[in-house]
Amino acid sequence: MIVGYPARVLTHTDPERLSAVHRYHILDAPTDGSFDNVARVAAGVFGTPIATVTIVDVDRVWFAACHGLSGVTEIGTEPGLCASAVLQDEAYVVNDGAVDPRTLDHPLVRGELGLRFYAAAPIITGDGHRLGTVNVIDHEPREVTDTQLATLTALAGIVADQLELRLAAIQAVRAERGLDQIPGPRATASAKLAGQLRHLAANHLDGEHPPVCELGLSSPCDKPVEVKVADPWGDSAWACIQHAEDVIITERSTFIADQNLSGLARYLQSAQRNTGDPAGTPR
Repeated sequence: MIVGYPARVLTHTDPERLSAVHRYHILDAPTDGSFDNVARVAAGVFGTPIATVTIVDVDRVWFAACHGLSGVTEIGTEPGLCASAVLQDEAYVVNDGAVDPRTLDHPLVRGELGLRFYAAAPIITGDGHRLGTVNVIDHEPREVTDTQLATLTALAGIVADQLELRLAAIQAVRAERGLDQIPGPRATASAKLAGQLRHLAANHLDGEHPPVCELGLSSPCDKPVEVKVADPWGDSAWACIQHAEDVIITERSTFIADQNLSGLARYLQSAQRNTGDPAGTPR
């Protein structure tokens, strides 16, 4: 079975698509684990040794997450795999790359990897732009089920949601920077940021987490957690909306995090020094 649908953009180099890719500031960002679970789940659903989350740039396919393939951070944009799958409205499947005319000459098929099976779902933004794919790869030909493809599409939707969370945090920080020298509007900007975070985090608490905020500094915070935040080095903590707002604005590179990360000791230690808190450690 070969599945493919007509593209709504002509090539992966479409200027509007590339503009959307770059507005999310995800290319070459330090890996934080946000998409690792997506890749692992995709591999488990299909029973494949390899799964990746990719972002398709003008001349490369960059890996935001990679399961089962070490030492590779990006590949080229030769047609037939991600650079073609990213243009689709729905799932894209290559059952046997050795005989599929779309992939016969692809380096991953002809080369050492020996790719035979590939299935991908496009990561589509709310305004219809395709950023990359969630895909699975095997060295053997395979068939797929409708349920598997539906799951792959749902995982691509999760990645799109996570990118929106990340973008909202970046935009809020930039807005705050612009108000640094202006008295008065900070309270309005803070309220707006808090509302954005609360809205975007509404479906974020789907696993085990502590009952109250971990970011109390001068005194413990007993507010319920609503979101997890992290910095590019992987330190993270559960927070109430107020403290999530504080850390995003103060640390600037902090963002909404994957729930499996732990820590955020760097922020706590820095903030405690600034506030003169003698405790020096989070509760």
